[in-house]
Amino acid sequence: MKIKILFFISILFVSIQLNSASPTKGENKIVLPYLEIKDDVIKFAATDVHQMILRKNRGFLWPATKITLSKTGDKLFFDIVAIDNSWCNMLTRDETPYGFFVIGGRMFVVASKDRNFDFDSYFIRDNEIEKTFNRPDETENTTVKNPIWQYLHKGTMATVLNSLNIRNLGR
Repeated sequence: MKIKILFFISILFVSIQLNSASPTKGENKIVLPYLEIKDDVIKFAATDVHQMILRKNRGFLWPATKITLSKTGDKLFFDIVAIDNSWCNMLTRDETPYGFFVIGGRMFVVASKDRNFDFDSYFIRDNEIEKTFNRPDETENTTVKNPIWQYLHKGTMATVLNSLNIRNLGR
């Protein structure tokens, strides 16, 4: 009996030690800071997409999202992409990640396809809070059709330009 109790205590101790270890920062890791949203238009669009995903019967399969910002001339475009449980397409090769924020329990990773994008106009960095992500496997081609909402930022409002693969969220 003592051996069984000692065995269970040692397993409990080892599992606690393994689970409490912080993740290592290797070559395949990227650390992103927490962001506070300064721009009300982006915040409104993110909240709207979050609530839309919650209302769908398969919305629980898409726990995270990504906002990709890009500028063409003086126009700001941003895509909000729902990310499924496999986290496919969270970070792609042609995007530069900047940070993440949370609205209503849903995480939004912020990225840009432009290398010199001025994120500071739209977000405030909080470098005290960080999250570690894995970089994408560049040899793997994903076939996941993520739901995507494409927006045009118009000063005090955002216009939805297109919605793709929304059927994957269910009814």
